[in-house]
Amino acid sequence: MRRRELTAAGVAWDAWRAVRGGPPAIAARRAARLDAVVRHARRASPFYAEHYRALPDGPVDLVRLPPVRKPGLMARFDDWVTDPAVTRTGVEAFVGDPGRVGEDFLGRYVVFTTSGSTAEPALLVQDPRAVAVMTGLTYARSAGVLPPRLLLRVLARGARQAAVFAPGGHYLSATMFERRLRARPVRRRWARYFSVLDPLPQLVAQLDEFQPVLLGTYASALGVLADEQEAGRLHISPLVISSGGEALTPTVRRRAERVFGAVVVDTYNASEATPLSLPCRRGRMHVNADWFVVEPVDAEGAPVPDGQRSETVLVTNLANHVQPIIRYELGDSVVVGAEPCPCGSPLPTITAEGRTDEILRIPGADDAEVALLPMAVATVVEETPGVRGYQVVQTAPATLALRLDVDPGARRDEVGQRARDRLDEYLRTQGAAPGVAIELADDPPRPHPRSGKLRHVLRSLPPSPLG
Repeated sequence: MRRRELTAAGVAWDAWRAVRGGPPAIAARRAARLDAVVRHARRASPFYAEHYRALPDGPVDLVRLPPVRKPGLMARFDDWVTDPAVTRTGVEAFVGDPGRVGEDFLGRYVVFTTSGSTAEPALLVQDPRAVAVMTGLTYARSAGVLPPRLLLRVLARGARQAAVFAPGGHYLSATMFERRLRARPVRRRWARYFSVLDPLPQLVAQLDEFQPVLLGTYASALGVLADEQEAGRLHISPLVISSGGEALTPTVRRRAERVFGAVVVDTYNASEATPLSLPCRRGRMHVNADWFVVEPVDAEGAPVPDGQRSETVLVTNLANHVQPIIRYELGDSVVVGAEPCPCGSPLPTITAEGRTDEILRIPGADDAEVALLPMAVATVVEETPGVRGYQVVQTAPATLALRLDVDPGARRDEVGQRARDRLDEYLRTQGAAPGVAIELADDPPRPHPRSGKLRHVLRSLPPSPLG
């Protein structure tokens, strides 16, 4: 009998029923879906057939499944996926064309690339089942986040939506945003994508003209936009702001709420598993535990008790059957809540460290300070042909050091010069002073010595002589 295709509406209805059924209903769904994805992976993925060959058949014991990591999976990409029509060569050619952002690969699959915060970027293929889960869960479990009165105000003002993220790549935010616009072009009247790479005055002018009611952006960009609003250069009145992609500190959150007079919603997701969590009205993030398994572990891979911070986290995506993600090391440090959320949801809560990249501040051409957003800097460098890994370090007020790993066979000096030229051009568009130097460092990118997580953009300035 042919398996019935999941729909977003069906996922939403089941998600509502799962929460109503409490922890037993969530656990039962999780167990059945885990069994299905593991059985499918063993049968249809040559990588997993080999990876699990020593395991007995029968019910799945999650903790007996050996974890997987991105480098190993990417090295075996064609064996990892379960559809032989999906090849690394084909996917790389697809994502190499920015004009195809939002288009479905082979007319059936949604493809994301990651920014490579722990190693090389990943190529992630989502089947229709996974896309239905993304959409259905978001609708079902985001509907109650906004109070009805606020939701009516959003609708009354036309629900104009601005997304301020990195452009040009097949990233999660850009791909899903453009995919919705392609499906219904009329949405372009009230939904617009803005580039975080644009010079800040240009971005401010664009947002002023558009006057968004809903604003989504990175935490670092939100902090800079709050600076512009408070200084009187930006004049927008969003009702709801969604922050994602980076850690949102309580200080930035409170300041954005005060400056914009908006409700600020934080998100924690991963391109490998989305929506891994969704916020509730109390501002806490709840794991969608009926579709995703989250395992906080220590440096040796042992489970970390609820309420304690993990060294890393293993994630299992129960929705995606074309590219199984099973006990995949995500690299984030997380804390799963030890107590039930006051909102009443039976879904576990989670807090995450997320990205820890920093805003760089350099001298401007007009003697003013120029703020460089970490996601913008990262996008400029990682999109350079030949760059495999990178780190941009501010080593002096007017000096940036560029640490690079390059693709096999590529000449480091040539790749380094291209990256320096692209970064120098970006600095000029941002209004940087001519004397800002970009140096190609001899050493490669340095991961954090304890967590192994790579910070792409950071400051390492000598102490001020004034203390």
